[in-house]
Amino acid sequence: MKTAVLVALLLCCGLLAAAPLQVGSPLPALKLKDQHDAPQAITADTRYLIFVAERAPAALAETALDGQTITTLASAHVRYVADISAMPGIITTVIALPKMRKRPYPMLLGRSAAETAMLPREPAKVTLIEAQGGIITTVRFIADALTLRAALGLTP
Repeated sequence: MKTAVLVALLLCCGLLAAAPLQVGSPLPALKLKDQHDAPQAITADTRYLIFVAERAPAALAETALDGQTITTLASAHVRYVADISAMPGIITTVIALPKMRKRPYPMLLGRSAAETAMLPREPAKVTLIEAQGGIITTVRFIADALTLRAALGLTP
């Protein structure tokens, strides 16, 4: 009997941990490595969290962030997270990471699906999570670069 209760509790905890974030939830305290293998974190001062889990939304985000630097994104409190867990290892190592390292801003990389499982997503769209004081105020799914750039308040 005790074993059954323990198993049920563990299953419930696992389901809760994987539940996507929503308005009113605290921002996740993600600690991931960036494209240069440097530790990075999502902190309470993050205003915008860009999340991509597929190649097409990643390209959209790249277009929207074109011309931005580590300084401009830091001053706007923007963090960029990419789930690269589905990418084959050889592609990640030989093609993707060298391209990512050319970007002038940090990209936090989810190398296992579990690391970003709580982040909401829709196919072919960038997830934009807005927060204030570490609490999520808005979750949007954006399908074009101009809308994403405008939502971030970035100048051309």
